[in-house]
Amino acid sequence: MPNLVKIGYDQKIVDIIYEHGKDIIESESFQIEKQHIQHGTTTTYAHSLCVTYMSVWMALKSRKEVNMRSVVRGALLHDYFLYDWHEKNEFHRAHGYTHAKRAMVNAHRDFGITSKEAEIIYCHMFPLNLSRFPHSKEARIVCIADKLVAGSETIMIMKYSRAMAGATV
Repeated sequence: MPNLVKIGYDQKIVDIIYEHGKDIIESESFQIEKQHIQHGTTTTYAHSLCVTYMSVWMALKSRKEVNMRSVVRGALLHDYFLYDWHEKNEFHRAHGYTHAKRAMVNAHRDFGITSKEAEIIYCHMFPLNLSRFPHSKEARIVCIADKLVAGSETIMIMKYSRAMAGATV
């Protein structure tokens, strides 16, 4: 069995996130993410913070120089699409393929993101969107962190739904 690394609370990571992303986290528009569910019972807000935390952790472990400001801001805004994708309508049917562009447009409008931050947001759904390969190390970090966090959220959904299926009310 492989040696799995546990990630615990690290104040240094939280400090880095607030150093580069406090304006985003405290903005009224980012708070809208608290109203929308991403996976299971996890809000888009909580998902975005978890992806940011994981991204910073990975960047700190990296042996390469990383633009931490871009990692933090791109990770915070990678799902900044600002709608409930679970609502049934024609626009949300292709959410997995379209939300990254919508998040990038919203992030440009509300936070004036850099081209590197735009790449992070736009490419975070690779490999689902094969044409959007993350070229920068920062974009690759956030893309991988998003898959790890989304995967763990999905596993928790399956674990609890199986447990509930066997529970008596």
